[in-house]
Order: sequence, then structure tokens, then C-alpha cells
Amino acid sequence: MFSRFGRGVLAAVAATAVLAGAGAVVYSAAPNPVAGGPAGAGLCSGQASTARAAATVADLRAFGACEIGRRITTLGQLSSVVAAAKGLTSSDAATLSGYIGASRSGLTRLKATLDADTRLPAVRADILRIVAGYRVYVLLGPQVRLTIAADTELALKPHFDQMAATLAGRISAARAGGKDVATAQAALDAMNAAVGAAAGLAAPVRAQLLSLTVAKYDAGGVAPVIRNARTALIQARNDFKSAAQDGRNVLAALK
Repeated sequence: MFSRFGRGVLAAVAATAVLAGAGAVVYSAAPNPVAGGPAGAGLCSGQASTARAAATVADLRAFGACEIGRRITTLGQLSSVVAAAKGLTSSDAATLSGYIGASRSGLTRLKATLDADTRLPAVRADILRIVAGYRVYVLLGPQVRLTIAADTELALKPHFDQMAATLAGRISAARAGGKDVATAQAALDAMNAAVGAAAGLAAPVRAQLLSLTVAKYDAGGVAPVIRNARTALIQARNDFKSAAQDGRNVLAALK
């Protein structure tokens, strides 16, 4: 049987593992856009079909208004995600909220411009700006989700560090009492190594993500960063889960 102290530490390790696993939901999820998805199939498909068939100013305006509205709704959803993210640092929350607000303001201004257009070339140019000027789905959505994931994972490290110090004390006490602690020490060393690896993977991600811009997307520099960030955070999550198991192994060895 574990002591009350041992059960408390074990519960803390288990809770940390749950948090580490929960991070996967954050960064594997899509940006959760409104019905129709990032490509717009569904929500604006009727307006798109009409615009293709008639190609009048009014029809193109209606299509553009639908696409702008869809993005503004998605920005509202992303804003809610940022506000609800408990692991997100205040500075990163402010930065992401700024990006979201700037996109919302820009799209609102673009809608006013689109409404005032009276010639087909101007309407077509403004419709192109909806996508090219505001990469809501391929840039901002992943940027928000992955930054939250990185911050959430990095917030796990202090908990593991505190547990490591506590477990090290338990090992020292057991060693002083004449107990063979080789297995427990090996498990603690593995835990610390896994935590270090996880933090090393997650730490650079937030800065890389927050530096992404529409211009970088147009230059082809966004997709690799997002792909590599997702890979790094998945591995970091797995390392934290391994560390949690190592912590359990320390306790088991000290029984």
C-alpha cells in the first residue's frame, strides 16, 4: 500500500498525464469554422453557383458578403477559444487576440468597400482579397490552436519539476534507510529526461507560430512551420505521458 503522501504524488502524476493528453485535443482539432468548412462548400455554395452563372455585380457581392461573414463568424469562435484557454500565457493571448481583432476589422472594412463597388473588376478584386488578405483558415486558425497547445504543454513542466524534487527527497530518505533505490533512481532519471525533451520541443514553437504572417504564407513559409510545430507538440505530449509513467514507476519502486 502507498502512504497517503505516495497516493497524493501518484494522483498528481496521473492528473498531469491527463493534462498532457488533453493537449492533443487542442492542436489536432480543426479551427472549428462555421458550417461549410474552410473551403466554403455548403455555406456559400449557393451564392457561388449564382455568381458563376450570372457574374453580375450584385451576385458577386452576395458571394463576397457570404465569405466575409463566414470568416467573421469563425474569428468570433477563435476569439472564444483564446479566452477559454487556461494554459495560454497572458502575453500570447494578447498577441493572438490582436491578430484576430485585426482580421475582423480588416474584413469589416473590406465588406464596406465591397458594398460600395459598382463595377465588376473592382468586385472581383475585392473577392480575391477576402482569401489573399485574410488567411483565416490556413494560417490564423492553426496559429491559435497550436500556440495554445505549446503554452499548455510548457505549463506542465513546473509541475513535473516539483514532483521530481519531491520524489528525489523520497529516494534519498529510502537510501538512508538502507533500501536499494537503483530502480527508483533510474525511473526518476528517465522522468527528468522525458520532461526535458518535451520542454525542449515545445519551447521554440510559440515564437515560431506567432511570427507567421500572410506575407510568409504567400512566400510558402507557413505550411512547414505549422507541420513541424504539430509534429513537435505531438512528440512533446508523448514525452510528458512517458514522464508521468516514469513517476508512477518511481513510486512503485519505493513501496
